[in-house]
Parts: sequence; structure tokens; C-alpha cells
Amino acid sequence: MNSIFYGKMLCIAAPLSFLLLLSLIPSSSLVLGGCKNYDSVKKCPIESPCCNNGWCSNDPRFCSTGCDPDNSYSPKSCYPTAYCVNLYDDFNAPKMINAQNYSGNPNTYDWTSDFTPDYASSSNSNLVLSMKYDGTHKNEVGNYQGFGSTVSSTRWMQYGWVTARIKTASSNLGVVSSFITKNLEGDEIDFEWVGLAPSEVQSNFYWQGVLDYSHANHHNLSGDSSATYYNYGIEWMPDHITWYIDGNPVRTIKLEDTKASNGSFLFPSGPQRIQFSVWDGGEAAKGTADWAGTPTDWSDKNRVYTMYVDWVNITCYYQGNETATWPPAGYGPPNVTTNGTTSYQTLGTGQATLGNGGGNTVGSYNTSSIPPPDNSAAVISSQLSVALFSLISTSVIASISFTFKHL
Repeated sequence: MNSIFYGKMLCIAAPLSFLLLLSLIPSSSLVLGGCKNYDSVKKCPIESPCCNNGWCSNDPRFCSTGCDPDNSYSPKSCYPTAYCVNLYDDFNAPKMINAQNYSGNPNTYDWTSDFTPDYASSSNSNLVLSMKYDGTHKNEVGNYQGFGSTVSSTRWMQYGWVTARIKTASSNLGVVSSFITKNLEGDEIDFEWVGLAPSEVQSNFYWQGVLDYSHANHHNLSGDSSATYYNYGIEWMPDHITWYIDGNPVRTIKLEDTKASNGSFLFPSGPQRIQFSVWDGGEAAKGTADWAGTPTDWSDKNRVYTMYVDWVNITCYYQGNETATWPPAGYGPPNVTTNGTTSYQTLGTGQATLGNGGGNTVGSYNTSSIPPPDNSAAVISSQLSVALFSLISTSVIASISFTFKHL
């Protein structure tokens, strides 16, 4: 069916309430199809089958985290989720690589450092995440700010236990340190520290990217989190989440507590990566800056804010993935070789970047969900998405049914 004709018929058939609701949703959320930097309509071709961040490529890096199965040549062009294996890492010799160079094989590396420039390293048996002043690039509100670092696990945990011994970088206003689990769909479980209150830690959780900040709780520490190591633990089970400090439970959220009026549970349930990060909230938009403390002290442009992770212990709820080969049969790009050497090609306009980090962009400054200004577009959009989803879905189905009956 011609898409223009169908669009006209849908508009004629759609109830007025649906059209009014549709007009409130950002147009970006309604665009369909295509690997955008390659073609706004077409999926990736077989010779460069993986769509990642809008580019098509047969480079295995593009077939890993951030690969879009809907706009790749086929869903199996993208590597599947690499599931959790138990891991204790004291960071004496961490298996870590910059995300831009990660081939997607979780058997070769446990962690990726997600940004370039890369300010993550290991030293004295610690994972070290640093933030340095960036006086070259301004952020979305016109401020120069610190460029931080994020380290992510290469495997994805769906329920389990993760504990880390951490000394934060949040020694001054604006400096945010994070220990979270998160997926690309917006499920997230957090420990976060802000320079505004270095002697407390905040716990939070999100479901499917809905920015409900009422879930945040504040927990006092016995000292300064940037001067003292504490053990922070997340117990994520199918029916509850419990946060721990030095082995003591400080908060529990039960699945039943998240039940919405439509009967669904707004509870993080999809597989998530484990992430550590430090970033500059003090020079961000007002809502974020007020939350983190502002301004961030960059009077010394050579200053470095540093977060330390002494060790992390991951115990998977679902186990038995240790012997899985990679990639699983049938997944990933076909082997393209020239004289025995792999020939990679990336298709699309502009300079390709991967979906799991990289590039000195505003998006590289943080990976956590933080409070934007009150009544911001982000809040309004997410509230509309949740509140109107059921009504819009019902209206669409009714409209399509009406259309086809009258064609």
C-alpha cells in the first residue's frame, strides 16, 4: 500500500483524540525505518549488515553493543546479548579495552572504557576513572565542563548480586560518581554520589527510560565518600531490589510496590550492564547542576577528579554461560576476506561512531539518569509516553481496523 495514501487514510480514520495526543509526542519518536546515516528508509545491505548509531558495517565492533537489529540486514546480524558469568575482579590486571576497539567477544574482555579521550585505567590494584577539564567543547547549555569516563561490563546481568568497594570522585560541587546497572531500553538501578553532599549516597531505579525521580532515596555515610572506601551492594531479584552499604541493607523495593494502575509492573527486568562512571553535573543544565552542586571547581584547569574501584564481585542469578562459544552460530557479519585479510567497510555519511560510547560529545559526559529542570521537555515527553501509551495504542488499532474495512 502506498505510504502516503495510507497516511491520509489513517488521518481520516483516526479519532480526534488520537490525533491530538499524537501531536504532543516528539516527531523523533514517530520516525520509522532505515539506518539513518546510510539511508533514511533502507536497512543495511548484506555486505555491511550491522546498523549501529546510524551506520552500516561488517566490522564486528558495529555488530556488538548498540547494534540495531530492526535496521540491520537481519536481526541475527547483531550479536546477541552476552549473558552474565560470575566475576570477582580486584583490578590488578583488568581485562579492559576502549569501546572503539572492542570486537564484541565477551570472552576476551570483561570491561570496556566507553569514551575517547579515554580517562579510565588501572593503578595499584584499583580501577581508576578520571575527569579532566575540557576547554575545547561547550555543552548544550554553552558551558565548558569536565570530560569524564565510564567503564561498562561486556556481559549483561539479569538479576543477581553485585558489590563494589569504591572511593568516589565527588570531593567538590558538581562532581558526580556512579555505580549502576543499566540497559539500552532504560531499565536502571543506581548508586550515585554528588559533590553537593559527599557524605551521602543516593539510591534510585528506573523502568524503560521513564524519568520518575520520586524513586530517589538518600542514605547517610559515616564519612566522606571521596576520602573513604565503602562497600556498596545491589541485590537485584525478580521480586525485589535491595541496596546495601558495608553489608547492611539500607533500602528494599518490592516488585509489587511498582504495580501501575493498568496492572503492569514498572520494575527493571531486562538484562543490564554494570557501569562505573564519573562526570561533571555542575556545569550542566540548571536542574542537573542544582542536584549535583554548582559550579564545578575548574579554577585549576589541570585538576583531575578521580574515582577508585578497589574490587567488584558479580554473582549471576542465571548461571551456566561460562562455556558458551562466541559468536553463537548464525550471528554476526559474514566473513569478508581479501587475500586472507578481513576487509571491513562502513557505509554512511559523516564520521562513524559506535552506539556504546566514543567521541568527545555532550553525550559522553554521563550515562546516568539525572534530574533535568522542572517541566523540561524530557520530563514532559516521558510522562506523555507513559500516560498516553495505552490510549494511543488502542486508537491506532481502531484506526487501522477502520481503514482496512473501508478500503
